[in-house]
Amino acid sequence: RAILCLCRSFEYSQKNAVLVPAAALGVGGMLLYWLRSGHKIKTIDMGDGWWGTGERPLKGKEDASIRPFKIETSDKEIEDLHQRLDRFRFTPHVEGAAFHYGFNSTYLRKVVAYWRNQFDWRKQVEVLNKYLHFHTTIEGIDIHFIHVKPSYVPHGRAVRPLLLVHGWPGSFYEFYKIIPLLTEPAKHGLNEGDVVFEVICPSIPGYGFSEAPHQKEFDSIATARIFHKLMNRLGFKEYYIQGGDWGSRITTNMAQMLPQSVKGLHLNLVFIARQSLGRLICTMLGAYVPWLVGFTREDARRLYPFMQKNVYDVLQESGYLHIQATKPDTAGCGLNDSPVGLAAYILEKFSTWTDKSFRHQDDGGLESKYSLDELLTNVMIYWVTSSIVPSMRYYKENFVKDPDLSAHNRVGVYVPTGIAAFPQEIVHVPRLWAKDVYKNIISYTYMPRGGHFAAFEEPKLLAQDIMQFVQKVEQL
Repeated sequence: RAILCLCRSFEYSQKNAVLVPAAALGVGGMLLYWLRSGHKIKTIDMGDGWWGTGERPLKGKEDASIRPFKIETSDKEIEDLHQRLDRFRFTPHVEGAAFHYGFNSTYLRKVVAYWRNQFDWRKQVEVLNKYLHFHTTIEGIDIHFIHVKPSYVPHGRAVRPLLLVHGWPGSFYEFYKIIPLLTEPAKHGLNEGDVVFEVICPSIPGYGFSEAPHQKEFDSIATARIFHKLMNRLGFKEYYIQGGDWGSRITTNMAQMLPQSVKGLHLNLVFIARQSLGRLICTMLGAYVPWLVGFTREDARRLYPFMQKNVYDVLQESGYLHIQATKPDTAGCGLNDSPVGLAAYILEKFSTWTDKSFRHQDDGGLESKYSLDELLTNVMIYWVTSSIVPSMRYYKENFVKDPDLSAHNRVGVYVPTGIAAFPQEIVHVPRLWAKDVYKNIISYTYMPRGGHFAAFEEPKLLAQDIMQFVQKVEQL
C-alpha cells in the first residue's frame, strides 16, 4: 500500500502533469475492457431475515400492504411529560464548564422551561403530519416512512425517486427542510437542470415510528435489505439514495448489495476506518507536501494538526459510542424514563457535532443553527415512541460483528457516487482515501460550511449538491 500511495502521488505532481491524460486513457481503457468482459462485480449477499416476535411463520405470505399512518398525541401523553419535567432535579455545573463536561445544566434549565411552558407538541404533530406517512410490514416488523411527491412537474422534467436515510440521534424529521427543495426546486430558486424528486424517507427500524427489531443482530445489512424491499414494494426498479451518519453506512450497503437498483449514491459522511502502511505514509507526508501524496490544500487544512483533529477530537466526542456498542440497555433505560436526561443526551450531539467550537459556549451554540421547537420535536419523536433504547442498540448490533466498521469496505462501490464533505464533520475523508471503497466518485464537493446534521442545518447547500450530482449521473 505504501508503494501504491506514492505512485498515486505522481498524478498530482506538476513535474509529471504530462502523465495524467495518458494514465486516464489507460485506466479508462482497462475499465472498459473489464466491464465488457462481463466481469462480475463483487456484491454483498442480500440474504433474508425475520425480526418479528417468536419464530418466523412457516406458511402464509407477509402482508405487503402499504397502510396510511398518522402521528397522534393525547392529553394523557402531554400531562405525563409535563409532570416529569416539573420534577426535573437540577445539578449545578462547575464554573466555566460551558459544554466541555457535556450539556451545560444552567442552559438545560432554560430548555426545560421552554419545553414545559412554551413548546406546543400538538402544533408540532400537525407539522409532522404535513407529509403523508405510511406503515408497511417487512421481515416481521412495521416500517414507517414518508413519501412526498412533487405537487407540480414542469413540462419536460423527469421525476426521480430519492431515498433519504437518517442516522443517530436524528430522525426522518431531519429532512423536513430539504424535502420541499427537492420536490419543488423552482419554488425555492433551485433550477438545477431538469430533475425533480419524489422523496421516500423511512425511519430505521427501532427509531421513531418504525417498530424495533425483536431479534438480535439487526445491523446495517439487514436495514439495507429492508429498504431495498421497501423501494421495490413502492414500485421502483431504479432509484437514488442519500445518507449521512448511519444513513451513509446503510445506503453504502444498499449500493454494495444491489448495484443494479441504485442509480446513484450521495453521501455527506464517509466511513473509511481501515489503516495501512500506505495510509500512514500519506498522513505523515501530507502535513508537509500534501500535493505529493494526492491531498489538496483543503484536505490538508481539514486534516491537520492530525492528532488533534483525528484522535483527540474524536475521543472527546465518542464516549457515547463505547456505551452504545457494549451495554446500550443500561444507560438507555434511564434516558427512556427521563425526558430531561433524554434531551440532554441527544441535544449535546446537536451542539458539538454541528460545530466543535460550540463546546466553548454556555448554550452550546444550539440556537445559532436551530430553533428549540426543531430540536425538541426531534427529541419528542424519541420520547413518545420509547425508541431511544433500540436506537442505541443499533450500535451494538453493528460493532459486535465489525468493530472498526471496515468489513464491508472490501466490497467496492461501483455505482456513481457523490460526496459532500462538510467542514465541521467529525472527521474529514479526502477523496483519495474515499476512492479505496467508492470506485466511481463523479462528484466530490468541499462544502463551504456546515457539520454533521447537513440536511437539518444546511438544507439548501445539501439540496444543491444532490441535484448537481444527479445531473451528472443523468448525463452519463
